[in-house]
Amino acid sequence: MSVYTLEILKAAAVKKRNQAPPLLMIHGAYAGSWCWEVSFLPYFTAAGFDVIAPSLRGHAGSMGREKLDHFGIDDYVKDILSIIADLPEPPILMGHSMGGLVAQRVAKETKLAGLVLLASVAPYGVAASFAHLLTASPSLLWNLSQFQWQGAAAAGNPSFVRELLFSSKTDRAMVDHFAARAQPESMRALTEMAIPHPFAGLNCPKLPCLVLGAGDDQLIPPSDIYACATAWNAQAEMIADCGHAMMADYQQNIVAERVLAWLTQNYPED
Repeated sequence: MSVYTLEILKAAAVKKRNQAPPLLMIHGAYAGSWCWEVSFLPYFTAAGFDVIAPSLRGHAGSMGREKLDHFGIDDYVKDILSIIADLPEPPILMGHSMGGLVAQRVAKETKLAGLVLLASVAPYGVAASFAHLLTASPSLLWNLSQFQWQGAAAAGNPSFVRELLFSSKTDRAMVDHFAARAQPESMRALTEMAIPHPFAGLNCPKLPCLVLGAGDDQLIPPSDIYACATAWNAQAEMIADCGHAMMADYQQNIVAERVLAWLTQNYPED
C-alpha cells in the first residue's frame, strides 16, 4: 500500500451502465490527474462509467513532490495497486504514455477488467522513443531536457508544449492548460524507462486490451504502439492528425469515441 497520500479525482457515472467496471486513468510523465479533467472525465461519466484519476506520488497535488527524483516506476505501480485494493471490483486501467507502462506493469500484478493504452510507452521502455526524437527533432529533445532540469521557465513559450504534445489544430486554451501545470518528471523513473527491458513484453496475461497511437506523436513512434499491441495480443490503431496528449488534443472526441466503442462491446448498455 502506498505510504503517500494521493490526490485522486473521482466522478460517478451520470447513469451507470449495467455491470460496468470503473475506469482508472493513469497520467503520463510531467503531468497529473488534471490532464483528464477537461474532456475524458466528463465524457466517460456521461457515458455510464465511474471514473477515478489519481496523481501519482510526487505529481500535482499528491504527497512527495520534494522527493520526486527518489521515485521509480515500481513506486507508481504501488500507488495504483493501493487504489485497486480499495475498489469493490477490478477496474479497467486507461494509461497514457508513462502511465501506459505503469498500467502494463500493474496488469501483471493483479486482476483487471481490461486495459486501454493511449500513446503508451512500450513494455521494453523508451529507448526507441529517445532515438526517434533524437533523429526527428533534436531541438525538441533539447528543450525537453531543459524543462526537466530547469523547470517551467526553461520550456520557453506554449509553442514548445504544442510541438511536443499536440497537433497544430488544438485550441490555444488547451495548450495553455497543459503548459501551466506541467512539471519535471522523476529522474529515477526516466532513467528506468531508458534502460532497455527486451523481455518485458513476454508472458502478459490475457485480458481485453485496446491500443491506440497518435499519428502526429513526437514522442512515441508507431513501432512502440505496435510493440504494445503485440505484447497484449491486441490490434494497434493509429488516430490520424493527433498529437501525443490524446486525451486533450483537438482529436480528443475521436479518441474518446473509439475507446467508448471498445468499452461498449464489452459492457453494452441495458
